[in-house]
Amino acid sequence: MGESAHHPRARSLHEGRRVVRRAVPGQPYSLDDGLGFRRVQLDGRTQFEILALAPVLANHPIVEQAIRTRSSRYADLDMRSFAAVRRLERSGASLNIVTEVPPGVRLSHLLAHLESTGEVMADPAIFELASSIINAVASLHAWPGGLAHGAINPAHILLTNDGRVLLTDGVFGAGFEALQRNREALWKEFRLAMPPAASLARFDQQTDVTQMGACILALILQRPLRGTEYPRGVSDLVMSATEAASLSGSAAGLTLRTWLQAALQIHAKLAFRSAVDAQRTFSELASTRHSRGEGAGALQLLMRTTCAEPSTPPATVLHEPAARAAFSERKAR
Repeated sequence: MGESAHHPRARSLHEGRRVVRRAVPGQPYSLDDGLGFRRVQLDGRTQFEILALAPVLANHPIVEQAIRTRSSRYADLDMRSFAAVRRLERSGASLNIVTEVPPGVRLSHLLAHLESTGEVMADPAIFELASSIINAVASLHAWPGGLAHGAINPAHILLTNDGRVLLTDGVFGAGFEALQRNREALWKEFRLAMPPAASLARFDQQTDVTQMGACILALILQRPLRGTEYPRGVSDLVMSATEAASLSGSAAGLTLRTWLQAALQIHAKLAFRSAVDAQRTFSELASTRHSRGEGAGALQLLMRTTCAEPSTPPATVLHEPAARAAFSERKAR
């Protein structure tokens, strides 16, 4: 957890270390989330992301209609923690989704960076970032009309350069619901954690909580969740995450474990129904660990070091365009 001798991989975060990779404007890249290929376009001071939707979604009329309906409903959503889709563009077999997004680092790339370098997030930064993620989802759930995201995973959580958490790709939940995949397929194809259900998956607020819980679990583990670890291995992951040296045997560790179990719907009777419920409990837990000022300072340090914009060399394409053929082949199976 924290930057201490208790963690065998602990290294200091300091200026000059390798930074998290970012997208190059105009170049295609993938978030490995099954949605398709993206590119960033600058229009003056405004940055847009154009997502060329994967054929499995773009060529499915019911899925497209569901995405369009959700986009229309959320078009005027004025929320600082939610990235708004500006338009959908259909051209033959291609469907592009254009979203306004500020510069920042995806949580998925931050987790991959931590795992590959062995760098360790300080404990206060973990709790601060987790709180920010929970608050962002809770803001959506508290909005009049009972809004839900439906596609929350580390690839769709952006940590902006000014320290905000932004939920992206929030129009696809309805599309995934129309796709009618089971729990295992949704995780395997799109890395979407889903609560246990006897019937077809519903992409509602309770699903958001499960997906949010999986993101927090990955954040505590400081690495991405493996394809084979969910859903069958999630209980063991929660145990190992909360047995980290800085939490082992403590009341906070047991409380965090209970929170994760409730968020991930491991115990149905104790499960959170919305992020508002999860937010209240996590706020109490976080307040016993660190002050908000300490957490904010640790997160700012993380932004200045691990997540800083590189000056030289220039930003690197996250995934080379050559991956497009492999992506298309995988989706065609």
